[in-house]
Amino acid sequence: MKLINTITSLFFILFLMNSCEKVIEYDLAGAKEAIVIEASITSSRAPFTVRVTKTSPYFGSKTGNPVSGAKVSVRVERGKPKYFQETAPGRYTLEKTVAFAGYWYITDVEYEGRTYTARSYMFDAVPIVDLSFSYFDGLGFFENGYKVHCFIRDPVDQENYYRLKYFVNGKPTKDQGEITLYSDQLFNGKEIGLGQRGIVFQESDTLTVELQSVDKATYTYFSTLESITGAEWQQTAAPANPISNFNNGALGYFSAYSFSTRTAILKNYIQK
Repeated sequence: MKLINTITSLFFILFLMNSCEKVIEYDLAGAKEAIVIEASITSSRAPFTVRVTKTSPYFGSKTGNPVSGAKVSVRVERGKPKYFQETAPGRYTLEKTVAFAGYWYITDVEYEGRTYTARSYMFDAVPIVDLSFSYFDGLGFFENGYKVHCFIRDPVDQENYYRLKYFVNGKPTKDQGEITLYSDQLFNGKEIGLGQRGIVFQESDTLTVELQSVDKATYTYFSTLESITGAEWQQTAAPANPISNFNNGALGYFSAYSFSTRTAILKNYIQK
């Protein structure tokens, strides 16, 4: 009889536990689509390009849908706009136009009755003084090879932001594993060697280092992008995206930047 009472009590407790459970339902309905604009103009004579895409809903299967038929323009502050031509779905190009440092530039993208606007300041290019290389033996997941240090003289009494890009044998590195960004907050006005954490180069490589002088908005965009995604990014209508300088809810960035470059044949530098 005691055993029967014990079993009955256990069943009663289990019934109470099940009765107290609250069913939590998550609303996984996809977020609305958003426009993604990746726009840059430089101090070189290369064509300016703007890429316009549309995100898929969060948890959707498609990403990077090209947006055709947008009206894309760029202008210097208080100047007349110059209009881009769509050269491929979602890709807009402006040729035979030169941008100069020391000015604010504004880009507008008009699509489906809305205008998305961003502005960016082009700073003077900072020259690369020299390059140096040090050998890294490799550790764990990291390959062995040569790391590069890019020496510059940072301008005095001016906030500067830099982005480094690398080209091996004329081609951009595909998997940097990081976005190489610097703020001169800790080295304003000093000569310093800027390096990178993840990439290594080989003795047979011909390396070109590109030092971009970007504005604060561009720096903020790429630094938040790196912190969110680890530099392997695909912007979606997800809850978190990097801080954009476009208005009206557009994702992406507009960067007007100048740059300097330096090319080195590694074996020549190593033999010095």
